[in-house]
Parts: sequence; C-alpha cells; structure tokens
Amino acid sequence: MPPMARPKGTGSIVPDKPTPTGQKRWRVAVTMADGRRVYRRAASPKEAERIRKQLVEARELDLDPTRQTVGEYLASWIAGLRKGRRVRDNTLRAYSYAVAKMEPLAGRKLVALRAQHVQDWFDDLDAASARYYHSVLNIALTRAVKKRILAWNPASGVDLPERERSRVAKPLTLDEARRLIEVTAGDRLGPMWRLALVTGMRSGELRGLAWDAVGPGWVEIRAQLLRMDGEWVTAPPKVERAVDRIAIDHGTVAALEAHRRRMASERTPDWPYHGLVFVTPSGNPYHLRDVLREFQAACERAGLEPRRVHDLRHSNLRFLHDLGTPEDIRMARAGHETKGTQRGYAGASEVQDRVAADGLGRALTG
Repeated sequence: MPPMARPKGTGSIVPDKPTPTGQKRWRVAVTMADGRRVYRRAASPKEAERIRKQLVEARELDLDPTRQTVGEYLASWIAGLRKGRRVRDNTLRAYSYAVAKMEPLAGRKLVALRAQHVQDWFDDLDAASARYYHSVLNIALTRAVKKRILAWNPASGVDLPERERSRVAKPLTLDEARRLIEVTAGDRLGPMWRLALVTGMRSGELRGLAWDAVGPGWVEIRAQLLRMDGEWVTAPPKVERAVDRIAIDHGTVAALEAHRRRMASERTPDWPYHGLVFVTPSGNPYHLRDVLREFQAACERAGLEPRRVHDLRHSNLRFLHDLGTPEDIRMARAGHETKGTQRGYAGASEVQDRVAADGLGRALTG
C-alpha cells in the first residue's frame, strides 16, 4: 500500500509492521524545523492523521509536543498567540509575564505534569498571585487538551485560596457624588473619581487605563494594572464586558481633556512614558495604596465618611438602577452576567448605552 499522498513538507503516513498479535499499525513521519525526522506509531489512520497534524504544527513552532517541557509548551503557546494575533497586545504581555514566572514548573515534562506539582507551587504563593497565575496556566493547558497534547488539564484539579471577602459597600448618594466631583474638579485624580462614578470601572482598570483606549465619548476597558513581584504588569480585565466601548458623558469627556492638557504641561524629559491616563507627578503608575489615600483625603474634603475606591463602582450601579436604566445595559457596562442576559451587545443597544451615560452625566451635575 503506497504512502498517502500529501503536499511536500507536511509529513507522511505509511502502514507499519503489525503488532505481535496481528493488529495493524501506521507510521507517521514528519521532518522537524531542525532537520530531524520524527517518527510516531498509531493504531488507526485517524489517530495517525491527528499525530501528523500535531507534529506539523509543532514543527512550525520548532517544538515536538510529545517530548517538550512545560516551559517549552508555554513558550510555544505564547508564540502561537502572537503569530495568530488571537489576543490583544496588553493581554499577550500579561500572559508572557505570567509564563515567565512559572519557572518552578518549566523543567517538568508536559505530559508528566500533575495537579500536585501545580498545587505545591501555588501553596508557596500569595492568594492574589496564585489565582492570577492559575487563570493563565489554566487557559494554556486547556489549549493543550484541545490540541490532544494532554489528555486532561492538571491545573483544573488544584485548590485555590478563597478570595478575601469585601467589606460592606457604602455607595454614595447623588448629592454626595455631586459634592465629590465639585470639590475635586481641579485635583490630579479628580477625573478618576468622576470616571469611576460614570463607568463603574474598578481601581485596577482605572489605573491601567491607557490614552489610546480613550476616544471621543467612550473608553475601552482593555487591561488592569497589577503590581506583582515588584514589577508593574498590565493584565486582562477581571471580566470581559459584553460591550467593547463604554459611553461617557460630555462632562467626563471635558474633564479627561483638561486632565490630558495638565499631564502634557507637567511632563518633563526624564518622565518614564507608560501611556497611562493617571500617573504620579513623576510619571509613574499609581500604587493602589496611594490611590486609596488620595480618595480618602478627597472624601474628607467633601465632607464624606471614609470609603473604598470600589464604592464608586457600587455608586455607579445604584445610580443607573435608580435612573431606570435597563438591566442588560447595566450588566453590559459593569461586566456582570446573569442567566437572562444576552452576551451579544451591539447595534441598537449602543444607543441605549449612550442614553444611560448621558443621563447619568446630567444627574451627577445636578
């Protein structure tokens, strides 16, 4: 039986010697990027074709999926994301950062990785790092399962530390929100408080907001800013919103434009450029503790009891509810999901999003 005809460079499948019990076998052969001729056996033509496709794909990434280490596989996964442009640049940078931190697992054979190996590593990390690295590793290994490189995902069998319970929310009233906006209008972070009240963005999303994600009447939630192992990293948002762009009112647009002019006037030649909307007087990203300190000082000046920055998000959701904004619009803007909410949010719904933003803007300005 002649080999199955295939385009040059895509490998071959030929009948192999049967097993001692007479069972048929097929041999797969693919030339890898370094010139090695890799051979594998299969029990059926279907299995042989699957192995051939795996080897050809691995050849393009200069890897053999049946022999690679965890580190090699993760590097190939990142390379595939970059080559296929399947994620945004910020997400790719965040994934690459996380993969670089997975050195304790990198030397193990991928096919020999077990849940206990992952668990032992996570047990040495703080809760926030463990949960974040798990999210990235889980995505990568799920891909390996789909590609039939692994039979199951070892990251799915680990125990993660519980999230810290949030304190009871203290949303602002409309009058308190108006007072906060008025008192902090000229402050460096005044536009941050206003943007949080209008969009419901989380603190990490506000601190990670880049100027190229701000447009005429909208913002895009592309990333959140994290401080991990002493380094700044932009990670994917906590959740993916059902709307790509969140509408903002004219007053908030004006506040951001004034803030942009202020940042331009302050910028010096030795400023590090991060492309972020909110930076310190030295041009660096804000630590969460510094934002909290500034916010509590702003609350005191406005005559408000101390609150968390996250309470601005709760305030936004309450305002939209009280203004009669439809639930699906509130959910889409906040990134929440319910069983009755459709994920597809586009077309005519964008008009409702604009109506919600403008209505909230008017309410906050009295």
